[in-house]
Amino acid sequence: MARQNSPDFQQLLDGYITEDLSDLETDEYTTEDESSERGESSDEQADDPCIAQQRKRTRGGEAVMGGPGGAAPTRVRGAAAGRNSSVKWDWSSTPFIPKQLSFDSSSSGISDACSVTDSSNELDFLREFFSDVLLDMIVIETNRYAQQYLRGNVMTPRCRLANWTDTTRDEMYLFFCIMLLMSHNKKNRINDYWSKDEVYEQKIFGKLMSRDRFLQLLRVLHFTDNTIRVENDKLQKIRPVMEKLRNSFKTMFKPFQDLCVDESLMKWRGRLSFRQFLPLKRHRFGVKMFVLCDCGSGYISDFIVYTGKDTAIVEDLQLGVSGSVVKTLLTPHLQKAHIVYVDNWYTSPNLLHYLLNENTGACGTVRANRKNMPKLPVVKRGDQIVQHSNNIMCIKWCDKRVVHMLSSVHKGDMCDSNSRDRQRQVVRKPLAVLEYNKKMRLVDKSDMLLSSVECLRKSIKWYVKFFFHMLDMSVLNSYYLFQVKTGSTKPLLDFSKTVVHQMIEKYYHGRHHTNGQIGVHILRLVERHFVEPLPDKTRRRCHVCSHTTSGPRKTQRTTYKCRQCDVPLCVYPCFEAYHTQKN
Repeated sequence: MARQNSPDFQQLLDGYITEDLSDLETDEYTTEDESSERGESSDEQADDPCIAQQRKRTRGGEAVMGGPGGAAPTRVRGAAAGRNSSVKWDWSSTPFIPKQLSFDSSSSGISDACSVTDSSNELDFLREFFSDVLLDMIVIETNRYAQQYLRGNVMTPRCRLANWTDTTRDEMYLFFCIMLLMSHNKKNRINDYWSKDEVYEQKIFGKLMSRDRFLQLLRVLHFTDNTIRVENDKLQKIRPVMEKLRNSFKTMFKPFQDLCVDESLMKWRGRLSFRQFLPLKRHRFGVKMFVLCDCGSGYISDFIVYTGKDTAIVEDLQLGVSGSVVKTLLTPHLQKAHIVYVDNWYTSPNLLHYLLNENTGACGTVRANRKNMPKLPVVKRGDQIVQHSNNIMCIKWCDKRVVHMLSSVHKGDMCDSNSRDRQRQVVRKPLAVLEYNKKMRLVDKSDMLLSSVECLRKSIKWYVKFFFHMLDMSVLNSYYLFQVKTGSTKPLLDFSKTVVHQMIEKYYHGRHHTNGQIGVHILRLVERHFVEPLPDKTRRRCHVCSHTTSGPRKTQRTTYKCRQCDVPLCVYPCFEAYHTQKN
């Protein structure tokens, strides 16, 4: 005999089911078993377990909750799930004509908030991000943390921090200059930079700053007040500096029409609650960021650090977690006719429909089992099938493997590519695929460029390492601003070297010309210098007499030089003037 539900149990069951489920369209919901029978990957396979759990809770933009007594989960429709049930996806095979987007490029480029001019040098571009205000903030927090550490710990005479003195803005600039200089002189240990071994010795580091002082600053480098606690903020240690740099990234440059969103990873293998594993990235383990890049210049416009369920994104159940990331990053750029390129973790029909309603185009690869995707037949290699609905085009194209794409800005045309097959015939690909491959490589290109000049070093504090990663990102963005402003094609490596020279010149010493060639004599104004006769009593032109700007120049030959600088100088008054006056 069938078991009858008790009144109390039936009342409890009615509380979980908000409406009759008999009218559900069964083809809208696909179980994992059904998708595996078709050979498709589950939509719930995310890059990390936290997002996978979130997506289990919000499948396809629907709230999922467990039934009473361990019963199967019941989907709740309508407004309670935040799903727009008015959108109907009727896919058609008729020719697709995308909606035209009119983008105004007159405001793109360096914004009015950026104070650089035609006469600005490379360092001025970097100081747009690492400004005096930001450095003062770091100096205040570093000095405060050092004093707190000294008060809370017993200092032995041999302790490096026992003779701590407060740092200044100029010294902090010089400290960061040394970090950038280390990226051009790779060594295994920090102590090797101050080594006296003839094989490893590089005098520049010892002349700029002593080893103990550098290690002091590195030990107490801090960015926030430890006495102020913020609950449930995993980025508290770096939040003030990070938000200031993010704001600078967003305000100093207005992107062009094409944008891309992708993941970036800062290497970190230490213990950290939000450390991620991305097998397709070079380092695989580290702190994951969602990055928004301008495709025209490569400029990093914004980024979001992933911290698990507490990640700072605007949640939208209709778009899911991945769509909410795109929505959060694009919020300042909506209604401006931008075109955004995303990969298959973000792309869905709902996301493209939302962006199109916000006058924003989109294109990206997509997983075949995404909600509202059409069911397309099998295609042969080199062929494609095109369907469209709600001004969104879906492509199924077979190359070495099957590729699914969604686009709201491209036609379904096939175009010649730059590759050839084994018969030396030009391979034809869909236009959307060619544009996607061209635009989506910007984030990976930025990671590649950063790896060549990164000042990251092993650290036991994740937030210190992340700060130096943001310093590298600032150097990269200043390099892109420099290219846009001047049209220069100087490589990033040369740009970084020039910034180092200019930082040393501005915050510690000067530069001058020697015998018609540009030379840099580090600390010639403060070092100890001694007169030495030229070998074999030879006579050379005095450098000061030949290059002076305080009086008439003349050809004066001398038999003496400075031993340290190896510059010919008259004993009086040129020797004193050269080592005490900048010009």
